[in-house]
Amino acid sequence: MVLSLDISLNQIASRRTAAFVVALIGMSISGTLYAFSAFEPAFKKTFNYDQSEVETISAMGNVGTSLGFPVGVFFNRYGPKWTAFLGLVVYSSGYMLMWMSVLLKDYFSTAYGWQGLFYFIVGQGSTITYMTCLMTTINNYPLRLRGTVVGFVDAMYGASAAIFAAIYASSFVNGHDNGDEEKQNLKGFFLMCAIVIVVANTLAIIFLKQLPLDDNTLIANTTDEDTHFKADEDTHFKADEDTHSKADDSVSTRQDKEDTDDAILGNIGGFPILINLDFQYLFWIANIGGGVGLTYMNNVSSILESFKLSKDNGFLSTLTPIASCLARVTAGFISDRLVHRVPRAVILLFWLVVLAVMQFISMFFLGSYPVLVLNSIVIGASFGSIWCLAPTIVSELFGTKNFGWNWGWMMLSTAIGTVVYQRVFAAIYQFYIRPGDGLTCYGLKCYRWTFLMTAVTAVYSIILTIALIQRINIALKRKKSRRDSIVSRSSIQINKNREPVV
Repeated sequence: MVLSLDISLNQIASRRTAAFVVALIGMSISGTLYAFSAFEPAFKKTFNYDQSEVETISAMGNVGTSLGFPVGVFFNRYGPKWTAFLGLVVYSSGYMLMWMSVLLKDYFSTAYGWQGLFYFIVGQGSTITYMTCLMTTINNYPLRLRGTVVGFVDAMYGASAAIFAAIYASSFVNGHDNGDEEKQNLKGFFLMCAIVIVVANTLAIIFLKQLPLDDNTLIANTTDEDTHFKADEDTHFKADEDTHSKADDSVSTRQDKEDTDDAILGNIGGFPILINLDFQYLFWIANIGGGVGLTYMNNVSSILESFKLSKDNGFLSTLTPIASCLARVTAGFISDRLVHRVPRAVILLFWLVVLAVMQFISMFFLGSYPVLVLNSIVIGASFGSIWCLAPTIVSELFGTKNFGWNWGWMMLSTAIGTVVYQRVFAAIYQFYIRPGDGLTCYGLKCYRWTFLMTAVTAVYSIILTIALIQRINIALKRKKSRRDSIVSRSSIQINKNREPVV
């Protein structure tokens, strides 16, 4: 019997590891959307689009990524296998449509709305694959390991853009990066993306499974205080046999179930969570932090072109996602180590402050190459940390039961922010184009007002995060007080049971 149990636990552990590895692979192909800046010059010149049209197409991809809550509902109903299959169909279809548009570029040069639809499908497919990998991982690991594992899978998501940007620069540019970008092999890149997506999602269909947490894994989800509480509770159960004691036990158990580690603020989800004040804080923090980060990442190539540094596009387009990738792992690991001493939102606050400072610096010194390099690193790291910490905080505050819904709303928030910021970016960029410069705006004037807007809104996100931290601390104190009360009642009852009967 013991041997059978050991084999079962070993099988679960092996399947959990296999699912984690495949989730990493799935995440590595889920962020192709964010490699847009690597092929944006070729895309723009192939179809002769202006900056506003390019920004609209890019934004439509981000809108596609925002619709995560239907994917969460689908995942909860049908599980990872069918969700991965849906991702395979939608994601690969999006890139095949992009491939077709290059073959028929004469038609699509005057119909950029179709390109927006195709990139929306790419974005939606990206989100389906992303959500499948993220939700499976979160459900397979407990709270005290969650920051680390989410950090790793999210890091692969961040690295995805760097991987595909590097592949594009090395295999599809073909030396055409000096005013003849329309000769780059766009259609080959889109076809390659579709094939890789089919392979990765096929692996996900086979290996991604939601698995029960074994005893060893569950131990990782309890603090020393929780262990002491549960030990006292077990002693209370064994020592107390009378009816009155069972009634107390019923109250204790019910309160404990309502006060789980996975839901500091309670298991809330769906539409009702939209009127929850704490969730609204997170919603707008994600809106600003995600929107600012993605707007810069999607426009690196345009910024470099404005300062006649297009030759460095491959390097900086790769540097930003690498910084994002490393920051996700680091932020997740550190937040796990400090989770019972420092709320994860404090680490989130640090990166929002860094993001705001960089926006103010960019207002005045963006044209400097060292500042462009620093900007790519800092914005990549800030965005990566925010994107890693936010889903962990959502699951920690509101539980995993409705995580698909809740994180879907957060993704929608980020997309809304990105669309607004990119539209403002495009409007200011277009306004400062001088006659004779064609479709390109040159100089710092093209971006100063955009960075002023992002700097001010980043400061606002800092204020919201400080307010959220205060509310989390209050909730944690209330939770500790309730647990102390339960432990105290249990101890009193145990002492009563130990009194000798006269």
